[in-house]
Amino acid sequence: MAFNTPQEAKDAIKKWLTENNHMVNDVVTDENANFHLEIDYPLATQKRQRIIQPKEFPGLVVLLNGVSLAPEHIEKLGKMADEEREELYAEIRKDLLFLDNSYDINFDNDGLPKQVQFSYEFYFDGLSKTNLFKGLLLNHRTLLYIVTKFNDKFGVPTMPTNMPGVPVSEIAGHV
Repeated sequence: MAFNTPQEAKDAIKKWLTENNHMVNDVVTDENANFHLEIDYPLATQKRQRIIQPKEFPGLVVLLNGVSLAPEHIEKLGKMADEEREELYAEIRKDLLFLDNSYDINFDNDGLPKQVQFSYEFYFDGLSKTNLFKGLLLNHRTLLYIVTKFNDKFGVPTMPTNMPGVPVSEIAGHV
């Protein structure tokens, strides 16, 4: 099936997601996107992914999700020697280098990671139900990798009941 407009792509994506019983919400406040959807992925969980068609990139569809690092993990990273911390980051980079999706680590002013965001991109000519769900799964698996990596290194954190602006389901260590 060929998609020529953002509306055709959005309609197909929403149809496929609802056929598979996902909750789909339109994010109507995004003036930079032709469409911006928020969905539950995995199915029926508090985890969320976003599906965006940015206005400035015609025909591009971006699948996004991310995770905030637990405060305990950030504190332990801050106590590591710079060389040891860089070795951890290099290991993560090597492990994720050849995946079909991308990641971006957001660092604070002290060079400590605060969040990791994952994205899977394709154009309308690659839009299919299979490719959509492949991207969602890759993003989720990459999120699980980051959570596992930090939990293995620093232990499972005590989960806060609230981090301002961050749902507990999006904090690393909380799977």
